[in-house]
Amino acid sequence: MSVVSRNGHLNQRHKKVIMSDLRQLIFAPKVVALIGVSNDPKKLSARPLQFCQQHKFAGKLYLVNPRHDQVLGQPAFSSVSTIPEKVDHAYILLRTKLVESALDDCIAAGVKVVSILADGFAEVGDEGMVLQARLVAKAKSADVTLIGPNSMGVVNVDNGFMCTTNAAFKAEGHLLGGLAVLSHSGSLIGTLVSRGQARNIGFSKLISLGNEAQSCVGSIGLTLVNDHKIDGFVLFLETIRNHKKFSEFSAAARRLDKPVVAYMLGKSSEGQALAVSHTGAMTGEAEAISAFLAYNNVAEVSQFDALFEAPALLNKRVQLGQRPHRATVVTTTGGGGAMVVDQLCVRGVEVAELSASSKSFFQKNNIPHGSGKLIDVTLAGARYDVMKKAIVQLINDPASGLIVVAIGSSAQFNPELAVKPIIDAVDENPGCAPIVAFPLPIAQDSMKMLEAANIPCFSSVESCADSISLLFMSNGEPADKTLEAEYDEEAINYTLNHQITLGQVDDNGGMLNEVASNAVFTKLGIKSPKQLFIPLRDEEPQIHNDHGLSYPLVAKLVSQDLPHKSEYGAITLEISDPVTLEREVTKMKERVQSLVPDARLDGVLLQEMASGLGEALIGLRYDNLVGPIITVGAGGVFAEIYKDVCHRPAPINAETARQMIAEVKGFAYLRGYRGLPKGDLEALAKSIEALSQLGKNERISEAEINPVLVCKEGVLMLDALIRIAPKS
Repeated sequence: MSVVSRNGHLNQRHKKVIMSDLRQLIFAPKVVALIGVSNDPKKLSARPLQFCQQHKFAGKLYLVNPRHDQVLGQPAFSSVSTIPEKVDHAYILLRTKLVESALDDCIAAGVKVVSILADGFAEVGDEGMVLQARLVAKAKSADVTLIGPNSMGVVNVDNGFMCTTNAAFKAEGHLLGGLAVLSHSGSLIGTLVSRGQARNIGFSKLISLGNEAQSCVGSIGLTLVNDHKIDGFVLFLETIRNHKKFSEFSAAARRLDKPVVAYMLGKSSEGQALAVSHTGAMTGEAEAISAFLAYNNVAEVSQFDALFEAPALLNKRVQLGQRPHRATVVTTTGGGGAMVVDQLCVRGVEVAELSASSKSFFQKNNIPHGSGKLIDVTLAGARYDVMKKAIVQLINDPASGLIVVAIGSSAQFNPELAVKPIIDAVDENPGCAPIVAFPLPIAQDSMKMLEAANIPCFSSVESCADSISLLFMSNGEPADKTLEAEYDEEAINYTLNHQITLGQVDDNGGMLNEVASNAVFTKLGIKSPKQLFIPLRDEEPQIHNDHGLSYPLVAKLVSQDLPHKSEYGAITLEISDPVTLEREVTKMKERVQSLVPDARLDGVLLQEMASGLGEALIGLRYDNLVGPIITVGAGGVFAEIYKDVCHRPAPINAETARQMIAEVKGFAYLRGYRGLPKGDLEALAKSIEALSQLGKNERISEAEINPVLVCKEGVLMLDALIRIAPKS
């Protein structure tokens, strides 16, 4: 069987085999070397041996310590090379300065997976970065998978491979579940396990990725995504180091209906600083990261408990199917149920009243149901038969979306009355509307009963509401690539490179002037008003009356040193005649020479004044974490003042552009608000799609049209900017 397709890529079957083999080596190795295990059982480096023994890991464990013949009562070897068997996975527990020679020994011995505990690499600055880069180069050349540095290890609950220094794994009886955890923080894997244990929520595999010097969230996620024992992923992120691999992993998880839930550290400047100091993480803009996660179907949570609570609900997406994306809230306590309704509505979740058929059923069976959008069964909800009858009716009602049950004090003291009817109703009616529960009191027994019955439940109203809103989110779907319009990339890149040459932008990058930027956007099919560029000759532009443009005009000084012309008085509007034109150009030159004496002036751009119905901003920039991001918002200064913008990873298609336009509140008047004339938002969508294609060119760090004039028919770019990145 050939494993290589015609285009040179490995076929999918062979990729799965490779990933399965790598998963085995990382999480279920047969032979393991622990390098640098201390002879002192109280030391951190002794924990992986102790935990693997405690949890009955069936693989062979070899200890490497050149100072001792025996460590903790077991034979010790001087090096990995002297171990009589081929080692699958080695964990280096040595100090930073000893790590490189230990890696060399592993490579010589043919070890294929090496984890590194030590810190002191990229997170400490240039010297550490150089050392880390050297480790990666050696691992790559030897086809070794490197985990860390700064990794607290790997855990497989299923087989007892507790190869970690995290003290939480000293506990007995870890619950086996379907969640895999990929975390930059090693301490968090223990925190999640212990908090999940208290809730009867188990985990399958957990890994501390540390600095992600080579292996990243995406690459490890791809090794796990086809594991049939895993039904969801939990990510604790401090950065995103390989956005392409991350997207590949999240797409694979989506195809398999395995939810991915993430908590992202670094949304504040303080959090970013901590992420950098911890693992040498790069930082990006919070809005761009959130847009990237949503676009890749990753459910981003702000409540820590939602990390292990949300996946169970997100696994109900298939069960929700084509049912209405709305919630029906049933409660035995009016105040508690009202809190749930309030928090759902704050997050934009539609809360439904009883349907006509369900209302008739409740009345016929004398089941209290209150009024409005909260179905309050009051104290009757503490009676098994009444509660079960109500739940059976609601989950079988075609008008129901998600049923949310807020349970009062009976959840703590009488779970057989408060919880058992819910469990029995679901058990006896498979395939009906999904249901979740929120016990208001601390009710551990009730929560364990619900989760054992595969009914998601939540410890806080905020986590409950967050998770439900994530279930109903639909704008995170990646665009259907078959809907993409075709663009002549070769012609666009030729135009760009030509303008870079004309603009004398060297390998260090820089700004193109407006005329050069305009030429690139024009090649994408984006139109500007009728215009004329008059170059400077002998330091004075030759402006003639026969320029062929109709007054009134806009005049702009063209310079790559003046990206925002209005700040320097380098633009004049409503010029009505030739005399005024000449006078205003002279004034602009004098202002600029006074404010920015070193600015290079290329000439004057004249444009016919254009009027429309409104303005928009379209911007593209290369985010240092998630790659090219397209931004759409209200034009002019309003985008900056009101932050009324939305973001997506670029490039996008016209359908995604339409979704973005719909999210900008400031475009309401262009949609015909209160009888106002409608702007050509379809033309705006096509322009957004077109500009986003520049995200395919890695030399573009920034591209912006602000404003775009939205007319009754068509759109016009009024100002253009492109910044070129340094050549890599």
